[in-house]
Amino acid sequence: MMGGGKMEKYFDVRHQNDWVKIRQLSKLPFYYVCIYIDNQLVATYYQGNTFYLYVGDRYQLNHLTISGFYVINGVPMGLSEQYSFSSPRNQQERDFKPGDILVASDNVNKDLTGYIGHSALVVDESNLIEAPGGHPAIQKDTIHQFLEKHPHHAQFRPKSSEIGEAAVGYAEKYLTEYKEKLDNGEEKPLFSMTLDQSLKDPWKYIYCSKLVWLSYFHGADYKMENDYLWFSPEDLFTHLQENDDFEKVYQHEKVDFKVNT
Repeated sequence: MMGGGKMEKYFDVRHQNDWVKIRQLSKLPFYYVCIYIDNQLVATYYQGNTFYLYVGDRYQLNHLTISGFYVINGVPMGLSEQYSFSSPRNQQERDFKPGDILVASDNVNKDLTGYIGHSALVVDESNLIEAPGGHPAIQKDTIHQFLEKHPHHAQFRPKSSEIGEAAVGYAEKYLTEYKEKLDNGEEKPLFSMTLDQSLKDPWKYIYCSKLVWLSYFHGADYKMENDYLWFSPEDLFTHLQENDDFEKVYQHEKVDFKVNT
């Protein structure tokens, strides 16, 4: 927020299909309003309280900033509001099926972006199972929250729906057994990316891409090859890029792993 005044919402933003509708909520006498998408100036409006911005196929719509400028008592003032969209622009054109794999190069911890990444296994059209780090080590959560936290991601789908469903069956059973262990006071597996763990062992340690690997290996009898060390999100992404048994449904243009792990 720039300038004086209390913290409040100055604009209402609605994104639908190829258009973003921006409506002024305050009575501030804006002289002009600038619209930025991912820090790029895309439009300037000088009149009116409602604006329509055509986005079409021109932008990957992740973050939109509105900056309004006005004058009070001869003093120029300004304010900005930011809006984050829960998914890339074409989410409405995508669907999610059991066995889909989401793998991201960005992290909630920005210092790890491009080095660690994250991944998850889609279990139905709205939910996924993941090992997000910390406790609980394994959990079911919404696809929405993954897309919101990790916009720089790719989505891969097994060409055989049967192996995708088999992987999901294992992941659901694995999560149930994990919860039962917790109820009995046994916290296994622990979240860890230690290098001296067995990729095939589900109960000592777990991490995000290992969960995906285990689900396909134990659930669908399908082995994803690993080059060395731990089976990282980068390994998962690289493997799926070159795998004829999977198709790429979506990839954000900024997916970027900086090292081969």
